[in-house]
Amino acid sequence: MRALVTGGAGFLGSSLVEHLLNLKDDVVVLDNFWRGQPENVEHILENITLLELDACKASSYDSIQDPSSIDVVYHLAAINGTKWFHEEARMVMDVNLNSTLRAIEFAEKYSCRFVFTSSPEAFGNSEEMPLGNLESSVFTHPSHHQRHAYGASKYLGELAVQHAVRQGLDGRIVRPFNGYGPRLSQDEYGQVVTMMMRSALDSNRVHVHGDGSQTRSLTWVDDVVQGIALSGRLDSCLKTGESLSGRSFNLGSTEEISMLDLGNIICRLVNEKTSFSVHIEMTEGYPGDSLRRLPHLVDAETSLGWSATTSLEEGLRHTLESML
Repeated sequence: MRALVTGGAGFLGSSLVEHLLNLKDDVVVLDNFWRGQPENVEHILENITLLELDACKASSYDSIQDPSSIDVVYHLAAINGTKWFHEEARMVMDVNLNSTLRAIEFAEKYSCRFVFTSSPEAFGNSEEMPLGNLESSVFTHPSHHQRHAYGASKYLGELAVQHAVRQGLDGRIVRPFNGYGPRLSQDEYGQVVTMMMRSALDSNRVHVHGDGSQTRSLTWVDDVVQGIALSGRLDSCLKTGESLSGRSFNLGSTEEISMLDLGNIICRLVNEKTSFSVHIEMTEGYPGDSLRRLPHLVDAETSLGWSATTSLEEGLRHTLESML
């Protein structure tokens, strides 16, 4: 297959590109390196077509040679990271929405299959757990906080995909649940696992927001990208043979863990690997932080034949080793 991966130099994107190359796909990467990093793809430059361009601009897609030969578009270009949601809400919405609309337009024009990488944040503050596929999204009043700049943009992205499906696009939606692993941003604009680890290594402290009771389903990066690739490569549901167009799939682990327990595990792992004495430090969290997030996985298991196989302990050890 020939695949276009937007955001292909990012954390998830670069790992997906590697996986597609292992499957012998021909891969075009479109990334402006705002969040993605050149070093994420420098070891595979000879095997990909890299376009350093903005996925939000229609003109960027005009640079793709032989666009009619693209079989599938994997759209991962987006701005993630909780700190960005609160500090640059309009930028988050601008990038996430416009990149999605432009990528859909390209897929429609050239009759490509389209895989949209959404997020469980698209459900907003839904309290129905585990999160499935038909639950309503719940968003607080816009004056309360800006966290939903991201979640609502992903919700609207899903809406745009479903609208395009009704007009003939073969579109699928995947929702990775807190993917983590090497290459995940470690700075204050990153995500929880590597932020905790970087703080432990640099300051002997692991910061836990609030009382630490909020839970997440943390999913190893290789498991996530296998699910994303399956959603783009399969023609139909493995169990029923029905079309996958318009379907959405949660990609997550069944291991639910509180942030306090996660912090304690990371303290233990860092202490084992170093001479440090790392401790927990409780800090104020961001407004709008979800109390619980656990995926319903039946659709991914029955339709894609997918499930997460890497334990949290194993994944955390691999991640930490990549940072030492």
